Amino acid sequence: MSGRRGPGEPAGFEQYFTVFAGSSVEDVSYAKLFWSSASLNPPLESRLVSGDTRQRLRTAGGPQAQASAVHGLQTTDTRCEEFLHEAYLQQKVEEKQRYLEKAKKREELLALLQKQRADRIRKEKISQPYRPKNSMEAQSPLRPGDQLEEALAQVRALH
Repeated sequence: MSGRRGPGEPAGFEQYFTVFAGSSVEDVSYAKLFWSSASLNPPLESRLVSGDTRQRLRTAGGPQAQASAVHGLQTTDTRCEEFLHEAYLQQKVEEKQRYLEKAKKREELLALLQKQRADRIRKEKISQPYRPKNSMEAQSPLRPGDQLEEALAQVRALH
């Protein structure tokens, strides 16, 4: 290309173009086809805006539409708050019920343990007269505290 520039073109603008001087028309068309296919468009995922209609915002209505929308939001918010409050109360009732069931099971378990203990003590009292005496108990009629004092005295005597 010659030194002709269009308005607004900077100096040296020609260096950015490939010139096929002396080439046949067929070679030029093949080159254009090659370079147009070689330039890559960005993938659809990288575009900021899609032509998809679902992405577009709804159009704003008139003043009546805005007032009814605000009223509808307040009604929805009130219903939502009431629903959440009822759900919270229901959750509290269920939690209280679980704690009461656990307390009841605990009381039943304690009562069962108390009954088993009472049965064991009763059986031991019944079998007490028929139990053989220990050889230590048969030899010394001393109480356990007396036996301890006697053992201490024997140890002192060894020193």
